[in-house]
Amino acid sequence: MRFKNNKSIVGIDFGTYAIKAAEIEIRENEKYVKRFGSVVYPESVIENGEIQNVPLLSELISNLWKESKFESKDVAISWKSENEFVRVLTLPLLPDRELYEAVKLEISSRYEVDVDLVAFDYAVLDRDEKNQEMKVLVAGIPKESASTIFNIFKELNLRLKTLEPEFICQLNLLKPDKDNLMLLNIGAKVTTLYICKEDVVNVIRTLRFGGDDITQVIASTLNVSVEEAEKWKRDIFPQEVGYSKIMVSEALLNTFLTLLREINRSIDYFYQLTYVYPSRIILDGGGSLTIGLRDYLARELSLPVDILDLNSIIKNSIDLPNPNLYSIAIGAALSGSGYKCPYKFLDNLEFGRISV
Repeated sequence: MRFKNNKSIVGIDFGTYAIKAAEIEIRENEKYVKRFGSVVYPESVIENGEIQNVPLLSELISNLWKESKFESKDVAISWKSENEFVRVLTLPLLPDRELYEAVKLEISSRYEVDVDLVAFDYAVLDRDEKNQEMKVLVAGIPKESASTIFNIFKELNLRLKTLEPEFICQLNLLKPDKDNLMLLNIGAKVTTLYICKEDVVNVIRTLRFGGDDITQVIASTLNVSVEEAEKWKRDIFPQEVGYSKIMVSEALLNTFLTLLREINRSIDYFYQLTYVYPSRIILDGGGSLTIGLRDYLARELSLPVDILDLNSIIKNSIDLPNPNLYSIAIGAALSGSGYKCPYKFLDNLEFGRISV
C-alpha cells in the first residue's frame, strides 16, 4: 500500500456530510498543502462504513477533482472506524514471506471475522529477537468495500495508492513528545479520543458526542431550524451579547458535561494502564472550533488545552482556512506519501469491529 518518488498526492476524508480533500506536494523533503477542496453530499452516500450510492459517489469525486483543480492522480483515502478491524497481534518471530498467512490464521482463529471476506494489511511494529516475538498492527475493511472504492477511482482514471485507517491519518499529524497527550477529534456525530504515553497509544475510544449535538441544543433552545442553528453556531454566537447567548451557553454546559464524563472515564482507564495522567489536551476536527468548549475543558480538567497545530508537519504554501477541517485528509495524504506514523500501540489495543 506504499509507494515512493511521487511529488504530490491527494488525501481524501469521506466525512459525514461532505468529501474533503487536500493535495500535498513534497519539495526538498518538506510537505506543502498545494490545493484543497470539498463537496457536500446531496443525500446519504456512505453510512456505517458502507457505500450506499456508488454512481453518486463517483460523480461527486469527479466534480471535486474538476472544481479543486487537483493535478495529481494519486490518491490516499482515510477510512473511518465504523466498519473496520484494527488489532495489535503478538506472533512468533517469522520471516516476511510467512507473515501474511500467520496474520490471516490469527484473525480467523481469535476473532469473529470471516477473514476471506476482509481486505486487510499489516505492519510490523516491533521485533523482539530475545523473546522470539513480534508485534504486528493489522487493519482490515470488508473486501467488497475495498473493491468498490478501488474500482470507482480506476474508472475515474485515478490511482488509489493507500487506504488507511482514520486513526493512523490522525496520528500522522501529532508529533510525540515527553508529555502524555490526549487528542480529541470532534466530528459531526462522534468524537475520537486518543491518550498517549509519550510515543505509545494506550487508549482509543469513540465517544457519542459531536458537532451535531451542539447544533441540536441551539435549535431546541432558540426554537429555530437546524439550518438556522448551524448558522447561529458559526456566525452569530461569537458576536451575540444578549439573553439568547446566556440561554445557549447554559444549555451547552449540560451537553459538554456528557463529554466530560466520558473523558474522565478514559483518563481513569489510562491511569490504570500507565499510573500517570495526561498532561495536556489537543483538539482537532470541526467540532473543536465550538465557542467555549476549549475553555470549558481546560477549566474542568485543570489541563492546558490547545487546537492541533499542523505546522510541525505541514508547511502551508496556500491560505488554508480552518486547516483542522482538512486535517484527516492531510493525514491521509501523508500516509500516501510514505510518511511513517510516529506512534507505537499498546499490545492489547482493540479498536473497531468489522461486519461483513
